Amino acid sequence: MESPLTRLATLVVVGALGALGLAATAHPSSSGVRLSADQAGAAGSAVPAILGSRSVGTPAQTVRPAGAAKAAPADGGSHPARKSPAKPTSSHSNRSARKPGASHATQRYIPTGTGMWIYEWRRTNHGDPRSIVRQARRTGLSTLYLRTGSSWDGFTGAAHIRRLLAASRGTGVRVVAWDFPRLRHPEHDAHRLARAARVRTASGQRVAAVAPDIETPAEGTFNANWRVRAYLRALRQYLPANVSILTAVPWPSRYRIGDYPYGVVAAHSDVLVPMAYWYNNRPTDVTARSISYLRRYHRPVQPVGQGYDGKLDVPSLRHNNLRRQVPAFFRAAHRHGARAVSLWSWQAAPPSAWHALKHAHRMFHRH
Repeated sequence: MESPLTRLATLVVVGALGALGLAATAHPSSSGVRLSADQAGAAGSAVPAILGSRSVGTPAQTVRPAGAAKAAPADGGSHPARKSPAKPTSSHSNRSARKPGASHATQRYIPTGTGMWIYEWRRTNHGDPRSIVRQARRTGLSTLYLRTGSSWDGFTGAAHIRRLLAASRGTGVRVVAWDFPRLRHPEHDAHRLARAARVRTASGQRVAAVAPDIETPAEGTFNANWRVRAYLRALRQYLPANVSILTAVPWPSRYRIGDYPYGVVAAHSDVLVPMAYWYNNRPTDVTARSISYLRRYHRPVQPVGQGYDGKLDVPSLRHNNLRRQVPAFFRAAHRHGARAVSLWSWQAAPPSAWHALKHAHRMFHRH
């Protein structure tokens, strides 16, 4: 039996080795992209989210939208799985994804072109689905991401889904249901989003895909590896076989990649949708970093850009010059091989963002 002094010395050595290990993972390689204000992104974890021209409260009171730029949470979060999915496909590919055990003929929607995220239905063209679709078509949008619920307020989107699907019939505009899961109860969260995918119109239409918004603990999400895995596995099980999973993830800043389970998300998703919100970084850097890093998981990477002024989130920042930054985001996404892009969000986007979006669809060919 070892003496107390020997045991103490052993603990000191083990602790020192553990500290070195953490230091080694705290600053992984940046995939060739150096951000101009990476540490500024770290401050975002304490920042309230954008909701049009006002901020939302805490997760217990309201729903965080598809997040603002955030850093690794203070509690450490989960470490990503490093191995790639068993059957990789090119990140530039538009090949259909398949549900395990499903027929090889099963086709899933992989977006191409441009899209817009809808958070507040009433503040989106006054909740008029025909007006929404008309504006989407004038802008050249191929995809509308419609909020249908969250862990905090449950499933709220059935009526909106039916109305938007009916208005988009025959237009080529696809509807995707998105949801904010907290993952305290992963299977319950999965079942809620799957309900959105099973809503049908009288003519048999339903959403083309679902987009879970898997955030970090800073937004109240329990994103441990096992919770994310259980959620996405259950979601795939509950979904119709031809409905794809387009998972929104925080953009991979160097402060986040050691704590967020990107590998687990990628293994159970058809598309990765990084929230490339740049704030006081260069949009080209954030977009390039997002695509370059996530490409290792062999899934299409389709970034969503910052279509709102970051000063609404962080009053200490300068106003974003969206007239220049949004087109720069689109050009960077195109240059790095993205086949689809989108903006957050409909009710917060100024005319300059809509103008840039209208011209961007020419860069992202729809098939």
